Amino acid sequence: MAIYLGNNVGLKIATIDISSFVTSLTLTQNFDEVEVTTMGNSSHVFSKGLENSTLQVSFLNDFAASSVCATLQAAYGTTVTAVMIAVKGTAVSATNPLYTVSLLINNLTPLGTGGPGDETASSITWTANSTVVQTTTGSF
Repeated sequence: MAIYLGNNVGLKIATIDISSFVTSLTLTQNFDEVEVTTMGNSSHVFSKGLENSTLQVSFLNDFAASSVCATLQAAYGTTVTAVMIAVKGTAVSATNPLYTVSLLINNLTPLGTGGPGDETASSITWTANSTVVQTTTGSF
Protein backbone atom coordinates (compact mmCIF):
# COMPACT_ATOMS: atom_id res chain seq x y z
CA MET A 1 0.00 0.00 0.00
CA ALA A 2 1.43 3.38 -1.03
CA ILE A 3 0.65 5.75 1.83
CA TYR A 4 2.45 9.08 1.90
CA LEU A 5 2.63 12.20 4.03
CA GLY A 6 1.25 15.35 2.42
CA ASN A 7 4.35 17.35 3.33
CA ASN A 8 6.24 16.98 0.03
CA VAL A 9 3.65 17.51 -2.70
CA GLY A 10 5.09 19.12 -5.82
CA LEU A 11 3.34 21.86 -7.84
CA LYS A 12 4.54 23.61 -10.97
CA ILE A 13 2.54 26.45 -12.52
CA ALA A 14 3.63 27.36 -16.05
CA THR A 15 6.92 25.44 -15.54
CA ILE A 16 7.77 27.37 -12.32
CA ASP A 17 8.11 25.15 -9.25
CA ILE A 18 6.19 26.86 -6.43
CA SER A 19 6.13 23.79 -4.17
CA SER A 20 8.16 25.43 -1.39
CA PHE A 21 5.37 28.00 -0.87
CA VAL A 22 2.43 25.56 -0.89
CA THR A 23 0.85 24.73 2.48
CA SER A 24 -2.12 22.77 1.13
CA LEU A 25 -3.19 21.40 -2.25
CA THR A 26 -6.42 19.68 -3.28
CA LEU A 27 -7.05 18.45 -6.81
CA THR A 28 -10.74 17.58 -7.23
CA GLN A 29 -11.69 15.60 -10.32
CA ASN A 30 -15.34 15.99 -11.15
CA PHE A 31 -17.61 15.76 -14.17
CA ASP A 32 -21.05 17.04 -15.05
CA GLU A 33 -23.93 14.60 -14.72
CA VAL A 34 -26.17 14.42 -17.77
CA GLU A 35 -29.64 13.04 -17.16
CA VAL A 36 -30.53 10.22 -19.60
CA THR A 37 -33.74 9.02 -17.95
CA THR A 38 -36.17 7.40 -20.37
CA MET A 39 -39.72 6.09 -20.22
CA GLY A 40 -39.89 2.95 -18.14
CA ASN A 41 -37.03 3.89 -15.77
CA SER A 42 -38.01 3.68 -12.11
CA SER A 43 -35.42 6.27 -11.06
CA HIS A 44 -33.34 9.02 -12.60
CA VAL A 45 -30.46 7.73 -14.75
CA PHE A 46 -27.31 9.78 -15.31
CA SER A 47 -24.33 9.60 -17.61
CA LYS A 48 -20.90 11.16 -17.42
CA GLY A 49 -20.71 14.59 -19.03
CA LEU A 50 -17.86 17.06 -19.42
CA GLU A 51 -15.04 17.18 -16.87
CA ASN A 52 -15.38 20.02 -14.37
CA SER A 53 -12.31 19.71 -12.13
CA THR A 54 -10.69 22.25 -9.80
CA LEU A 55 -7.39 22.83 -8.04
CA GLN A 56 -7.45 24.48 -4.62
CA VAL A 57 -4.08 25.75 -3.41
CA SER A 58 -3.09 27.47 -0.18
CA PHE A 59 0.32 29.09 -0.15
CA LEU A 60 2.53 31.59 1.60
CA ASN A 61 2.81 34.85 -0.35
CA ASP A 62 6.25 35.85 -1.65
CA PHE A 63 6.79 38.73 -4.09
CA ALA A 64 10.40 37.99 -5.10
CA ALA A 65 11.13 37.50 -8.81
CA SER A 66 10.22 33.99 -10.05
CA SER A 67 8.41 33.40 -6.78
CA VAL A 68 4.80 32.42 -6.21
CA CYS A 69 3.14 35.85 -6.47
CA ALA A 70 5.20 36.93 -9.51
CA THR A 71 4.43 33.63 -11.24
CA LEU A 72 0.71 33.91 -10.61
CA GLN A 73 0.53 37.60 -11.54
CA ALA A 74 2.22 36.82 -14.88
CA ALA A 75 -0.30 34.02 -15.48
CA TYR A 76 -3.35 36.01 -14.41
CA GLY A 77 -6.12 35.91 -17.01
CA THR A 78 -4.53 33.12 -19.01
CA THR A 79 -4.60 29.35 -19.18
CA VAL A 80 -1.42 27.66 -17.95
CA THR A 81 -0.29 24.10 -17.41
CA ALA A 82 -0.10 22.84 -13.85
CA VAL A 83 1.87 19.71 -12.95
CA MET A 84 1.49 17.97 -9.59
CA ILE A 85 3.14 14.99 -7.94
CA ALA A 86 2.30 13.41 -4.59
CA VAL A 87 5.90 12.99 -3.41
CA LYS A 88 8.34 15.45 -4.94
CA GLY A 89 11.89 14.18 -5.38
CA THR A 90 10.71 10.60 -5.92
CA ALA A 91 10.39 8.96 -9.33
CA VAL A 92 7.05 9.04 -11.10
CA SER A 93 5.49 5.57 -10.80
CA ALA A 94 2.24 3.71 -10.21
CA THR A 95 2.57 4.58 -6.51
CA ASN A 96 3.63 8.20 -7.18
CA PRO A 97 1.64 9.39 -10.23
CA LEU A 98 2.05 12.67 -12.05
CA TYR A 99 -1.02 14.84 -12.70
CA THR A 100 -1.20 17.45 -15.46
CA VAL A 101 -4.04 19.89 -16.15
CA SER A 102 -4.58 23.24 -17.85
CA LEU A 103 -5.86 25.86 -15.41
CA LEU A 104 -7.61 29.13 -16.00
CA ILE A 105 -5.87 31.55 -13.62
CA ASN A 106 -9.04 33.58 -13.13
CA ASN A 107 -8.52 34.88 -9.61
CA LEU A 108 -5.68 35.95 -7.33
CA THR A 109 -5.36 37.01 -3.71
CA PRO A 110 -2.02 38.85 -3.67
CA LEU A 111 -2.76 40.41 -0.30
CA GLY A 112 -4.03 37.35 1.52
CA THR A 113 -4.87 36.71 5.12
CA GLY A 114 -2.54 37.53 7.94
CA GLY A 115 -2.36 39.80 10.90
CA PRO A 116 0.46 41.39 12.86
CA GLY A 117 3.14 38.77 13.37
CA ASP A 118 1.59 36.34 10.86
CA GLU A 119 2.94 35.23 7.53
CA THR A 120 0.64 36.37 4.73
CA ALA A 121 -1.09 33.46 3.01
CA SER A 122 -3.61 32.97 0.23
CA SER A 123 -6.05 30.21 -0.62
CA ILE A 124 -7.29 30.07 -4.21
CA THR A 125 -9.41 27.70 -6.27
CA TRP A 126 -8.85 27.54 -10.03
CA THR A 127 -11.02 25.91 -12.67
CA ALA A 128 -9.57 23.27 -14.98
CA ASN A 129 -9.63 24.12 -18.68
CA SER A 130 -8.84 20.53 -19.69
CA THR A 131 -9.20 17.02 -18.43
CA VAL A 132 -6.85 15.94 -15.65
CA VAL A 133 -4.25 13.53 -17.00
CA GLN A 134 -2.67 11.03 -14.63
CA THR A 135 0.52 9.30 -15.78
CA THR A 136 2.86 6.81 -14.14
CA THR A 137 5.89 7.68 -16.27
CA GLY A 138 7.74 10.92 -16.97
CA SER A 139 9.35 13.41 -14.66
CA PHE A 140 8.25 16.27 -12.46
